[in-house]
Amino acid sequence: MSRKQSSAFVTTRKGFCYLTVKVGRSNFNIMRIRSYTITPQDKRDMRRLYPDHLFDWKKIGQQLAEKREVCRAYRSKRQAPRSTERTPDQFVMVSSDSGTRTVYASDACDSMALLDAVLHMERARKK
Repeated sequence: MSRKQSSAFVTTRKGFCYLTVKVGRSNFNIMRIRSYTITPQDKRDMRRLYPDHLFDWKKIGQQLAEKREVCRAYRSKRQAPRSTERTPDQFVMVSSDSGTRTVYASDACDSMALLDAVLHMERARKK
């Protein structure tokens, strides 16, 4: 019985692209792809390190072109726009005494500043 040669393909996860092979029922990431390109040296290394896998570089290049927009959209969605405009009457004050955590904010304060203050308190508490 001859074994079918497995082929490599591109997957995305959390905004990064990976060169992946399927072995049995599991997928294994064999390389993280940076800048959506694979250099000729990377291709040589993959063929040398994984001789039992089939690398169709044309298909992989097409998949990278498709995944590029998916990865960029994910990253742009994760980066929340920061509010740089604050008026003098807006303030957020964080007070953390032994065991108590209190956040004071003016009525005109935006919700992002309040969220930043709460996240700052949580990071300081975990240190």
